[in-house]
Amino acid sequence: MKASTTYKHLKLVEYTSLPLAVLLLFYILSGYGMISNIPSIIGLNYVISSRIHTLPLLRYILTVLVIIHSYSGFTIVINRNLQKRVIIRNILSTINLAYALILGFITTLSEISMMLMP
Repeated sequence: MKASTTYKHLKLVEYTSLPLAVLLLFYILSGYGMISNIPSIIGLNYVISSRIHTLPLLRYILTVLVIIHSYSGFTIVINRNLQKRVIIRNILSTINLAYALILGFITTLSEISMMLMP
């Protein structure tokens, strides 16, 4: 793989890290807000926490960021560690792409079907 492609994947990993950390913080705090009284100190009671925790758009954005982050990260690891083993690198790259596409496809179909439910 070209150095410029690896650099682009590295940038994608960097750009998705902070949004992932923020979204995961929301999910963790809202999850604890539904089962504990401690997050109510910062205003996360059960009602607000359950609304945050079940927002479809937030869930979908988190999943897309996870897919981009993991695909790019695995691509970097595969290409750095398997430079001379072309066949294994190609097989793992194909598995990595298939994983990202399947996860994205399942997520998208699930969210669409949940939106269409009465």
